[in-house]
Amino acid sequence: MSLRSLPLLIFLIPAIAANLAWWLSTHLGLVPACNVYLEGCISISAAGRYEPVLFMFRGAIIPLAVLTVLFWRLACVWLQALGETSRTRLVMIELIGLVAGVFLVLYALFLGTEGDAYRLLRRYGVTVFFAFTYLAQLLVTGAIWARMRAGERWLPRWLANALLGVCVAMLIGGLASLPAAEWAMDRSAMNNIIEWNLSGVMMSWFILMWIAWRRTGFRADFSARASG
Repeated sequence: MSLRSLPLLIFLIPAIAANLAWWLSTHLGLVPACNVYLEGCISISAAGRYEPVLFMFRGAIIPLAVLTVLFWRLACVWLQALGETSRTRLVMIELIGLVAGVFLVLYALFLGTEGDAYRLLRRYGVTVFFAFTYLAQLLVTGAIWARMRAGERWLPRWLANALLGVCVAMLIGGLASLPAAEWAMDRSAMNNIIEWNLSGVMMSWFILMWIAWRRTGFRADFSARASG
């Protein structure tokens, strides 16, 4: 089974799960009806918090966490194959990706539970996942640009620029969200709008990595072969 499409799956799974959870929760009357990307009446967590939607949402998020951990490992293999020599950078990418995956599982397990302690675990889970995923994206993008500056052209310039552009957009969006949420008339709604849109921007980085893996001919497989 080829794993080259893994980055595409990492984009599609949360995109489908979050939007399907929003649609189902709205049509079941579990949450208010609105355009979450423009009005922000609910958060991503609220869209998938209530039964029976919770089971679908959790069933998508936990496998996603496992796939992201695998992705960061394969990203390190890919970078090594293309000439990355910094062992420190590769270890950091893999370790940060592992932490992000573990905290995403923590978030999924405690989603829909009641109590201040569980709420805190959910908040830390999703916050660490997004923060550490972004850090890993920065490290991979930095490694790509280091090879580009060294004169290597195994990726088209537009693709390297797009990867960097997503990282810059995330940084600008994250910084701009602080005063935007502070000055908004409805801070909760503004935070939800920012969450829905920035998470989409972050996940678009994985589409670009899928293209990068294809353009460089990267192959990774699960395979078994009987001997004899």
